Amino acid sequence: MSTLAIGTYIRLLLQDGTPTAYAWQNFHQGSSRTHNGNGYDYAGFAYSGGSIDLESASITATIAMGLSQLSLNVFKEAADNRYLMEVDSVWLDPDNNLSETANYNSDIYTVLGWDHDGSRISVALGSPLLAVGAQTHRRLTSSLVGSLPPNGTIRIAG
Repeated sequence: MSTLAIGTYIRLLLQDGTPTAYAWQNFHQGSSRTHNGNGYDYAGFAYSGGSIDLESASITATIAMGLSQLSLNVFKEAADNRYLMEVDSVWLDPDNNLSETANYNSDIYTVLGWDHDGSRISVALGSPLLAVGAQTHRRLTSSLVGSLPPNGTIRIAG
């Protein structure tokens, strides 16, 4: 029987795509990692993976992390300001010190909100296009257009 392992990198970005100081990975406890030229500290978190609702063309996911004053403040700020979250998942070799063997998936989400139960914070993520059209001063960028849902369409009003 073979063993599979997947690790996840998450990074918060401002609405215009500018990176913030918040970037974490969840598989090398007690150490920092470099991925795609960016530094990621360790944080214990779980990523649900994205799910697509074909009826409304929306993509949702969840990040769950231990509750602390830091995580609460960071994700409150991220939700209040509709930060983007870049999520990269990678295949790991469990027999070779969890070395990365290949990219598994990459997504960009909007941080929609958060909730906590006293021990962990749950961060709701959604398609970055959910905020387009609202009074958010958002613009479509090449990174957001690359994240369109498979059945998404864009119409230009005349």
